Amino acid sequence: MRRALGALAIVLALPVTPALAHVEVKPKQAPAGAEARLTFEVPNERPDATTTRIAIQLPAGVRAGTTRRSGGWRVRASGRRVTLVATGGRALRGDERGRFPLELQLPLRPRTSLAFKVLQIYDDGEIVRWIGPPGTSEPAARLRLAAAKPARPPTEQEQPPAGTQTTAPSQPAKDSGDDGGGVPIWAGIGLILLAAVAGSAAARARNRRRMRDYMSDQ
Repeated sequence: MRRALGALAIVLALPVTPALAHVEVKPKQAPAGAEARLTFEVPNERPDATTTRIAIQLPAGVRAGTTRRSGGWRVRASGRRVTLVATGGRALRGDERGRFPLELQLPLRPRTSLAFKVLQIYDDGEIVRWIGPPGTSEPAARLRLAAAKPARPPTEQEQPPAGTQTTAPSQPAKDSGDDGGGVPIWAGIGLILLAAVAGSAAARARNRRRMRDYMSDQ
Protein backbone atom coordinates (compact mmCIF):
# COMPACT_ATOMS: atom_id res chain seq x y z
CA MET A 1 0.00 0.00 0.00
CA ARG A 2 2.81 2.37 0.92
CA ARG A 3 4.58 1.58 -2.36
CA ALA A 4 1.40 2.33 -4.32
CA LEU A 5 0.91 5.65 -2.53
CA GLY A 6 4.55 6.53 -3.13
CA ALA A 7 4.30 5.83 -6.84
CA LEU A 8 1.11 7.89 -7.07
CA ALA A 9 2.83 10.79 -5.32
CA ILE A 10 5.70 10.67 -7.84
CA VAL A 11 3.28 10.74 -10.77
CA LEU A 12 1.35 13.70 -9.36
CA ALA A 13 4.60 15.57 -8.73
CA LEU A 14 5.67 15.32 -12.42
CA PRO A 15 5.11 18.52 -14.45
CA VAL A 16 2.21 18.38 -16.85
CA THR A 17 3.44 19.17 -20.37
CA PRO A 18 0.87 20.22 -22.92
CA ALA A 19 0.55 18.16 -26.10
CA LEU A 20 2.84 19.51 -28.80
CA ALA A 21 1.10 21.32 -31.60
CA HIS A 22 1.82 20.31 -35.17
CA VAL A 23 1.76 21.95 -38.56
CA GLU A 24 -1.71 21.43 -40.01
CA VAL A 25 -3.61 22.19 -43.19
CA LYS A 26 -7.26 23.23 -42.99
CA PRO A 27 -9.74 22.12 -44.03
CA LYS A 28 -8.44 18.60 -43.73
CA GLN A 29 -10.44 17.45 -46.77
CA ALA A 30 -11.08 18.96 -50.20
CA PRO A 31 -12.56 17.73 -53.52
CA ALA A 32 -10.10 16.12 -55.90
CA GLY A 33 -9.26 18.22 -58.95
CA ALA A 34 -10.57 21.42 -57.36
CA GLU A 35 -9.02 24.85 -56.93
CA ALA A 36 -8.95 25.02 -53.15
CA ARG A 37 -8.08 27.71 -50.64
CA LEU A 38 -6.10 25.92 -47.93
CA THR A 39 -4.78 27.45 -44.72
CA PHE A 40 -1.49 26.20 -43.27
CA GLU A 41 -1.21 26.61 -39.51
CA VAL A 42 2.33 26.70 -38.10
CA PRO A 43 2.94 26.93 -34.33
CA ASN A 44 5.89 28.73 -32.76
CA GLU A 45 6.98 26.23 -30.08
CA ARG A 46 9.98 28.08 -28.65
CA PRO A 47 9.47 30.97 -26.21
CA ASP A 48 13.11 32.02 -26.68
CA ALA A 49 13.09 32.18 -30.50
CA THR A 50 10.92 33.39 -33.37
CA THR A 51 9.87 31.74 -36.61
CA THR A 52 11.09 33.85 -39.52
CA ARG A 53 10.78 31.56 -42.55
CA ILE A 54 8.54 28.67 -43.62
CA ALA A 55 9.05 26.45 -46.67
CA ILE A 56 6.24 24.21 -47.92
CA GLN A 57 6.95 21.33 -50.30
CA LEU A 58 3.90 20.70 -52.50
CA PRO A 59 3.02 17.07 -53.29
CA ALA A 60 3.22 15.81 -56.87
CA GLY A 61 0.32 17.10 -58.95
CA VAL A 62 -0.36 20.15 -56.75
CA ARG A 63 0.20 23.61 -58.26
CA ALA A 64 0.27 26.94 -56.48
CA GLY A 65 -2.04 29.67 -57.75
CA THR A 66 -1.71 33.42 -57.31
CA THR A 67 0.58 34.29 -54.40
CA ARG A 68 0.60 37.54 -52.43
CA ARG A 69 1.54 38.87 -49.04
CA SER A 70 -0.21 37.20 -46.14
CA GLY A 71 -0.36 39.06 -42.81
CA GLY A 72 3.03 40.73 -43.24
CA TRP A 73 4.67 37.64 -44.74
CA ARG A 74 6.08 37.62 -48.28
CA VAL A 75 4.93 34.57 -50.28
CA ARG A 76 6.90 33.20 -53.23
CA ALA A 77 6.11 30.09 -55.30
CA SER A 78 8.73 28.33 -57.40
CA GLY A 79 7.87 24.96 -58.92
CA ARG A 80 6.64 22.73 -56.12
CA ARG A 81 8.01 24.92 -53.34
CA VAL A 82 6.25 27.78 -51.58
CA THR A 83 8.37 29.99 -49.33
CA LEU A 84 7.01 32.41 -46.73
CA VAL A 85 9.31 35.04 -45.23
CA ALA A 86 8.40 37.30 -42.30
CA THR A 87 8.67 41.03 -43.02
CA GLY A 88 8.06 44.13 -40.95
CA GLY A 89 8.52 42.39 -37.59
CA ARG A 90 5.77 39.83 -38.23
CA ALA A 91 7.79 36.77 -37.18
CA LEU A 92 5.97 34.26 -34.93
CA ARG A 93 6.80 34.70 -31.24
CA GLY A 94 5.99 32.94 -27.99
CA ASP A 95 3.08 30.56 -28.48
CA GLU A 96 1.75 32.29 -31.61
CA ARG A 97 0.27 30.15 -34.35
CA GLY A 98 0.65 31.51 -37.85
CA ARG A 99 -2.12 31.00 -40.39
CA PHE A 100 -1.18 31.23 -44.06
CA PRO A 101 -3.87 30.80 -46.78
CA LEU A 102 -2.77 29.51 -50.20
CA GLU A 103 -4.65 29.00 -53.46
CA LEU A 104 -3.79 25.51 -54.73
CA GLN A 105 -4.84 23.40 -57.71
CA LEU A 106 -5.35 19.84 -56.46
CA PRO A 107 -4.79 16.67 -58.52
CA LEU A 108 -7.64 14.45 -59.67
CA ARG A 109 -6.87 11.55 -57.32
CA PRO A 110 -10.00 11.05 -55.19
CA ARG A 111 -9.87 9.09 -51.94
CA THR A 112 -6.13 9.57 -51.51
CA SER A 113 -4.09 11.52 -48.98
CA LEU A 114 -1.53 14.24 -49.75
CA ALA A 115 1.43 15.00 -47.48
CA PHE A 116 2.71 18.59 -47.36
CA LYS A 117 6.25 18.62 -45.97
CA VAL A 118 7.07 21.84 -44.12
CA LEU A 119 10.38 23.29 -42.93
CA GLN A 120 10.13 25.80 -40.07
CA ILE A 121 13.19 28.05 -39.63
CA TYR A 122 13.82 29.98 -36.40
CA ASP A 123 15.83 33.18 -36.10
CA ASP A 124 18.73 31.34 -34.43
CA GLY A 125 19.09 28.95 -37.39
CA GLU A 126 17.23 25.93 -35.98
CA ILE A 127 15.18 24.06 -38.58
CA VAL A 128 12.19 21.94 -37.55
CA ARG A 129 11.34 19.43 -40.26
CA TRP A 130 7.64 18.59 -40.33
CA ILE A 131 8.08 15.73 -42.79
CA GLY A 132 7.34 12.53 -40.88
CA PRO A 133 4.43 10.08 -41.16
CA PRO A 134 1.36 10.31 -38.90
CA GLY A 135 2.06 9.42 -35.28
CA THR A 136 5.62 10.77 -35.20
CA SER A 137 6.80 13.81 -33.25
CA GLU A 138 7.10 15.96 -36.38
CA PRO A 139 4.47 14.73 -38.88
CA ALA A 140 3.81 16.34 -42.24
CA ALA A 141 0.56 18.20 -42.75
CA ARG A 142 -1.93 15.96 -44.53
CA LEU A 143 -4.93 16.62 -46.77
CA ARG A 144 -7.57 14.05 -47.73
CA LEU A 145 -8.90 14.24 -51.30
CA ALA A 146 -12.61 13.53 -51.47
CA ALA A 147 -14.62 12.65 -54.57
CA ALA A 148 -14.47 15.22 -57.34
CA LYS A 149 -17.37 17.64 -57.64
CA PRO A 150 -19.84 16.78 -60.43
CA ALA A 151 -19.99 19.05 -63.44
CA ARG A 152 -22.30 22.02 -62.86
CA PRO A 153 -25.47 21.95 -65.03
CA PRO A 154 -26.18 25.14 -67.02
CA THR A 155 -28.33 27.74 -65.32
CA GLU A 156 -31.53 29.17 -66.79
CA GLN A 157 -29.58 32.17 -68.09
CA GLU A 158 -27.16 29.85 -69.91
CA GLN A 159 -29.79 27.56 -71.42
CA PRO A 160 -31.22 28.52 -74.87
CA PRO A 161 -34.93 29.50 -74.92
CA ALA A 162 -37.45 26.80 -75.71
CA GLY A 163 -37.93 26.33 -79.45
CA THR A 164 -34.62 27.95 -80.33
CA GLN A 165 -32.80 26.11 -83.09
CA THR A 166 -29.22 25.45 -81.98
CA THR A 167 -27.99 23.72 -85.16
CA ALA A 168 -27.78 25.03 -88.70
CA PRO A 169 -30.95 24.23 -90.69
CA SER A 170 -30.52 21.59 -93.32
CA GLN A 171 -30.63 22.82 -96.90
CA PRO A 172 -33.71 21.59 -98.84
CA ALA A 173 -32.97 19.29 -101.74
CA LYS A 174 -33.05 21.08 -105.07
CA ASP A 175 -35.74 20.11 -107.54
CA SER A 176 -34.14 18.24 -110.39
CA GLY A 177 -36.66 19.79 -112.76
CA ASP A 178 -35.97 23.43 -111.93
CA ASP A 179 -33.37 24.78 -109.56
CA GLY A 180 -34.75 28.31 -109.77
CA GLY A 181 -31.73 29.79 -111.46
CA GLY A 182 -30.44 27.47 -114.21
CA VAL A 183 -31.93 26.04 -117.41
CA PRO A 184 -34.85 23.61 -116.79
CA ILE A 185 -34.12 20.03 -117.74
CA TRP A 186 -36.93 19.94 -120.35
CA ALA A 187 -35.41 22.98 -122.08
CA GLY A 188 -32.10 21.18 -122.27
CA ILE A 189 -33.71 18.15 -123.89
CA GLY A 190 -35.43 20.40 -126.49
CA LEU A 191 -32.12 22.03 -127.38
CA ILE A 192 -30.53 18.62 -127.94
CA LEU A 193 -33.40 17.56 -130.28
CA LEU A 194 -33.16 20.80 -132.26
CA ALA A 195 -29.44 20.32 -132.69
CA ALA A 196 -30.00 16.77 -133.94
CA VAL A 197 -32.64 17.90 -136.49
CA ALA A 198 -30.41 20.70 -137.71
CA GLY A 199 -27.52 18.30 -138.11
CA SER A 200 -29.65 15.87 -140.12
CA ALA A 201 -30.89 18.63 -142.45
CA ALA A 202 -27.34 19.81 -143.06
CA ALA A 203 -26.25 16.27 -143.90
CA ARG A 204 -29.08 15.90 -146.45
CA ALA A 205 -28.16 19.21 -148.10
CA ARG A 206 -24.54 18.13 -148.45
CA ASN A 207 -25.65 14.86 -150.11
CA ARG A 208 -27.83 16.71 -152.61
CA ARG A 209 -24.94 19.01 -153.60
CA ARG A 210 -22.64 16.04 -154.12
CA MET A 211 -25.29 14.36 -156.35
CA ARG A 212 -25.72 17.49 -158.55
CA ASP A 213 -21.98 17.88 -158.92
CA TYR A 214 -21.70 14.22 -159.99
CA MET A 215 -24.50 14.49 -162.62
CA SER A 216 -23.02 17.62 -164.15
CA ASP A 217 -19.70 15.87 -164.62
CA GLN A 218 -21.33 13.01 -166.65
